[in-house]
Order: sequence, then C-alpha cells, then structure tokens
Amino acid sequence: MRLLFRSQSVRWQSVSACMLGVALVVTSQTSASATTDDPSVLTHPAIPAPAPLSFDSALDVSSLGIIAETGDYLRTQEPPMTQGVCLAYTRGDYVHKSGSDASGHGWWDNVDCSATYADVTVQLQQYYSDDSWRNIGPPGTARVREGGGSGKRATGRVACTSSSYTGWRSVIDVDLVGLIDDSSKLATIGRNIYCRR
Repeated sequence: MRLLFRSQSVRWQSVSACMLGVALVVTSQTSASATTDDPSVLTHPAIPAPAPLSFDSALDVSSLGIIAETGDYLRTQEPPMTQGVCLAYTRGDYVHKSGSDASGHGWWDNVDCSATYADVTVQLQQYYSDDSWRNIGPPGTARVREGGGSGKRATGRVACTSSSYTGWRSVIDVDLVGLIDDSSKLATIGRNIYCRR
C-alpha cells in the first residue's frame, strides 16, 4: 500500500511537473509573442504626414526662389531669367481649392525677350509634418504666350482625398522657347487650404 501510494505520488509529481512545464512553455510563448507583436512594445520610425503650415513655415520658400507678394500674383525679387539684356518674369498664384481639387497656375511676363512662347511647368507640393515639401501629382505643363489668363498659363491640379487643413505651394519653371535661360524656379508662398492628398 505504501509502495502504491509512493508510486501514485511519483506519478502525480511527474504529471504536475509536466503540467508546470507546459504552462511555462505557454507562458514564455505568450510573452514572446507579446514582445514581438504588441505595437506598444515595438518602436517604429514615425512616418511624416501631411500637415497644416505654421506661421514660420509659411514664410520659408526654400532655395527655389525668394518671392514677395504683389497684388494677385507673386513676383520674384530678382529676375529669375536673364539672357544679356533679355528679361522675363516667372509668375504664379497661390495654390487654391477649385471644386474638389487643389489647383495652381503659372505663367510668364515678357519684358524685352525675343521669345514668343515659353514652356511653363507647375508642380504642386504638399507640406509634411517633418517640415518638408513633397511633390504631389504630376506637373502641369503648357507652351504659352506671355501674360497669363485663359489660354496663357499652365495649371497644376490634384484631386483632394480629404478636406483636412493642409499646407500647399507650387513650384513654377519657365523655359523660353528658342532662348537659353537659367534654371531658377519660382516657389509660391505656402498657404493652408481645406484639401489633403
């Protein structure tokens, strides 16, 4: 009887030890999965998101061009294109909401160049929370006469995917047809509009 009791006791101890081992394995696997799958445990680099401009950011027009407001359009403080005595200006408006799109226009004004046409490119850019500007959508391009207005400007246009308040600007490049000009571009002053891509 005593032998049987010891034998059963040994069996129960073996079963208990085995169950404890299984419990430990389950616990350690649960801990391991919590460590690798729990987003609060893992550290991922933050992904910058589109964001509204702060006042300081709105004044930063990058090295693409320093501009000053003049009426309904923006004028470079220094002429961006010079060919000896030839002078022309790059122009652009603020990026604005047009229907359910963000839209911006670019054109040129001729002072004394022999060019009749220029290839104008307008690239819309969205402001991001890491204080960067990123191209959004394809650039709008057009070969146009000088002066702006209907038929005399290029349009950059991007469909909004939400109405979140977000910073936008455009970068405008004017290449005079038949003339060599420099690589200067005009960056319009950033503005917040209710559009996000």
